[in-house]
Amino acid sequence: NVDGLALENAGLELDGNGIPLYNSYTGRCGNSSIYIAGDASNDAPLLHEAVDEGRIAGTNAGRSLRNPRDIRANTRRVPLSIAFTDPQIASVGQSLDAVRKNCSNYAIGEVNFEDQGRARVINQNCGLLRVYGEQGSGLLLGAEMFGPAAEHLAHQLAWVIQLRLTVQEVLELPFYHPVLEEGVRTALRDLHQKLHMGSNAGNSCLSSGPGA
Repeated sequence: NVDGLALENAGLELDGNGIPLYNSYTGRCGNSSIYIAGDASNDAPLLHEAVDEGRIAGTNAGRSLRNPRDIRANTRRVPLSIAFTDPQIASVGQSLDAVRKNCSNYAIGEVNFEDQGRARVINQNCGLLRVYGEQGSGLLLGAEMFGPAAEHLAHQLAWVIQLRLTVQEVLELPFYHPVLEEGVRTALRDLHQKLHMGSNAGNSCLSSGPGA
């Protein structure tokens, strides 16, 4: 949405698509007094991201009118992407490629929904979930999945990742039975074991029960 603006005359550094290079935490284009957000930046064409970008860029643009040096970075939400296919596809937090790039020591946990209790009951037992964690800290870094109710599982994982919970802390949260979230617990248990963070991976009376 920047075609026809003749941005090459604005003194801004542009990428290969003619989009100004900008700071996604401030919305500011280079060191200029120009700010960008939403579809214009086309960085993450998602409604909740565009809302955040507009708030950040608008606040800084208004603030800079009073003091050009008063430009403040804002925290961005955990990346969340969902494709409403059948089965659904979702990516939360850092992808595996990002984890490999940013984390020198990590582990991967997974669950196949083929034999997951609730998924079998509702006849939607086609899916795979992989979760990524950091060795040493035990932080949950991200997840990628396809399968039943991926849109809902992705939201729950995004919340705990944004809260910077460790895999152990997530496993200590309640898991009802029988629900698809028990599949998430299985993947997290697998990850917890591979992170070598100790033997205690959450207390559950149904830890070995059907659908666990």
